Amino acid sequence: MSAVLIEAYLEDLRRRRCSASTLSNALTTLPRFFVHLGHQGVGDIRTLSEAHVVGFARHLATARTRRDAPLAVGTQAQYLAVVKAFCGFLERTRRLLQDPAKAVPLPVRRRLPRALSQRDALRLMAAPDPWTIFGRRDRALLELLYGTGLRMSECCRLDLMDVDLAQGVLLIRNGKGRKDRLLPLPGRARAALELYLQGSRPELVRTSHAPAVFLSRYGRRLSGVALRLIVRSHGRAIGVKASCHVLRHSCATHLLAGGANVREIQRLLGHRHLTTTALYTKVDVGALAAMIRRCHPRERR
Repeated sequence: MSAVLIEAYLEDLRRRRCSASTLSNALTTLPRFFVHLGHQGVGDIRTLSEAHVVGFARHLATARTRRDAPLAVGTQAQYLAVVKAFCGFLERTRRLLQDPAKAVPLPVRRRLPRALSQRDALRLMAAPDPWTIFGRRDRALLELLYGTGLRMSECCRLDLMDVDLAQGVLLIRNGKGRKDRLLPLPGRARAALELYLQGSRPELVRTSHAPAVFLSRYGRRLSGVALRLIVRSHGRAIGVKASCHVLRHSCATHLLAGGANVREIQRLLGHRHLTTTALYTKVDVGALAAMIRRCHPRERR
């Protein structure tokens, strides 16, 4: 039963041209979900109820990783989101009369990543050695992530045809929601990218057909895992915790602190809903209090 339903759902995802990460998440989550249902005595999918989905959510809340650590709230939410989408598919294809997961809420991520201070962000940009092949590549990566707020996957997918240095723009293809967007290249990111493309990338190319902007030491497209390690290692070198998502969050936070409009930041980050941008651009109460003292007519002296 489970194998047939999972394959039918995967085929539906492919037909709707969903991303590779969506397919991968389904392949990871659904077998685990069906194992849980088996332990609950569910042998026929038509008997699936809201209680079973809630039970799976509780199972995730108490599950442990291989290192015996609890599952992160974001990971729990990702698993449960797959199950909710799968149940919606079962209802849509009339395998179930109604969606049993529709009213089940996703776990709430209570803690946002901490943005780097502006001083630490500048130190991180200067961490790679500009006199080496990989130093020039890594500086271009860091400047691009911090300067434009790119997602890790968007950065890895960049092709040469998506970069227009003359006009100073990037074309982001198939962003979240499979939407394209055009981004300006900030001056520092533009200069670092040009230096890498002219001075380092030709040394990394192994074949004539290498469309990716960022290449590994073997001439292949840089993977997400490699990009995470690069950002983390340079952060460790200056004594800060850095990641692609922290740089994205820092970009939005620093733009907001500099006076950028939230709508403009929403366009830059490629968010569909303004509420998502509001989470990324969360500022501390102290900054808000300082703004009120500076701007409110009742507070001005």
